[in-house]
Amino acid sequence: MNFTYKTLLLTAGILGASVVNASTAGVSLTNETVKGDVNLDLGSFGIDAGITHDKDESTSTAHLGLSVQDSDTSGPLQVGIGARLYAIDADLDNEDDLSMALSLGGWYRYTIPQANRVSIYGSLYYAPEVLSFTNLDHMYTYEFRAEYMTMRNARAYIRYGKTVTIYDDNTRKESNKGLSVGATVDF
Repeated sequence: MNFTYKTLLLTAGILGASVVNASTAGVSLTNETVKGDVNLDLGSFGIDAGITHDKDESTSTAHLGLSVQDSDTSGPLQVGIGARLYAIDADLDNEDDLSMALSLGGWYRYTIPQANRVSIYGSLYYAPEVLSFTNLDHMYTYEFRAEYMTMRNARAYIRYGKTVTIYDDNTRKESNKGLSVGATVDF
């Protein structure tokens, strides 16, 4: 069983086991990609897990993260900073297809006070060479979303993002890139 299927099964298990305790679960789609995330809110800490599969680039990415976050959600700005462990399964020529990286970064969400259903979300995570393993030189991932709160516990959004992996032989892969649509549900 290859890494992609193992990762999909592991993520399905995490999603299924943690739905009762989940704070947020979401998915975004294009014709070529699917991205799913679960975020567990533990007050001033958060645990997140996710998986992405890009059919065009033959790349699957999974992550598990821990962040310190603002526990006061009454204001318009919410922020979290932390670390994520990434596993990247890419279809590479003459190389080990599995890479690992420990990235540092964070996320923010700003809800516009005059339009309290509209918010802007952004995240950026970067793994330098010293925190990248096997054949990976470095990697980074980012996303920006324009969100609309469709109901009290759900948001629909338009997302732009990209995951860039640079390998030791200077091979560069860009996956999960471009515009997508998605939704998140709060529990």
